Amino acid sequence: MRRRLLEFGSVSVLCVVGLLCVGIARAEPPEVIRRTAVLGASASDGFNAYYWRLDDGERVRDRIDLPGLLRIASDEQLVVTDLATAQFFANPSGIGTRIVDRAITAAPDLVVAIDFLFWFGYGTVGIDAKRIRTTEERLAMLDYGLDLLDRIDAPMIVGDIPDMSNASGRVLLPSQVPEDSVRRLMNDRIAEWADARERVTVFPLSDLHARLGGSGDLLVGGQVLPAAARNGMLQSDRLHPTLGGLLAIVAELDAVIGEHEPVASRMPPLETDFDTLRTRVRGFSEEPPSESVATPSSDTE
Repeated sequence: MRRRLLEFGSVSVLCVVGLLCVGIARAEPPEVIRRTAVLGASASDGFNAYYWRLDDGERVRDRIDLPGLLRIASDEQLVVTDLATAQFFANPSGIGTRIVDRAITAAPDLVVAIDFLFWFGYGTVGIDAKRIRTTEERLAMLDYGLDLLDRIDAPMIVGDIPDMSNASGRVLLPSQVPEDSVRRLMNDRIAEWADARERVTVFPLSDLHARLGGSGDLLVGGQVLPAAARNGMLQSDRLHPTLGGLLAIVAELDAVIGEHEPVASRMPPLETDFDTLRTRVRGFSEEPPSESVATPSSDTE
């Protein structure tokens, strides 16, 4: 009799565990995206992205980052977990691991990782903070970053690796910049990785950065801006976006989300009109002093 009770108890426990597991596996995504996590480096963190805003009738200097701008663009409908840091370059594998751990704990409905992979492609600090010396080690570093992101079971927008060679000798050391052929190979790997995962889509950071630094009229997120708008998109280090550059990222992000089936129909609307969103951020519409500031020349962000 005791044996039967034990067997029945074991079966009961297994059934309970099984029901829990089935419940977890069959959990439906929320009807509307509310919780978003921004994972990334200095661009997402708003490094030196200062601007003027109106506070009780007085202009004051402030700084904007991508998490804050997403909150404003969504009219506070998005709860954004800020997991971006300008210190990413110091130890990408270690810091990236901690960021992903925190993202898993936050359990977001959507992950925005536009520049998360940047220091897995650039820099000289490799896995376990060992120095990158070969192309193979650089590619292994990228694979490490992709494996980290793969731990997150949520819809995800992941940026590719842009050409930042113009920043070499400014805020980047030449040794931190991969050869263009290697960068293109890394982007091929990112594209293949994303194609194999329905929940992932690629944010074209490399293409957007090239457009911001180009000439002529600027097409961003379906909007055509005059050529003069390019002057306020990048800081003098040619690496980091200004408020205008972050506005461009949000506009492009909205366009990418519109094509990302697991997210498009559930995403609250984002304000992407440049003038409207900039006015919402600053509190006034007329042109302030220049938003581009000089960045110290060093080998760090």
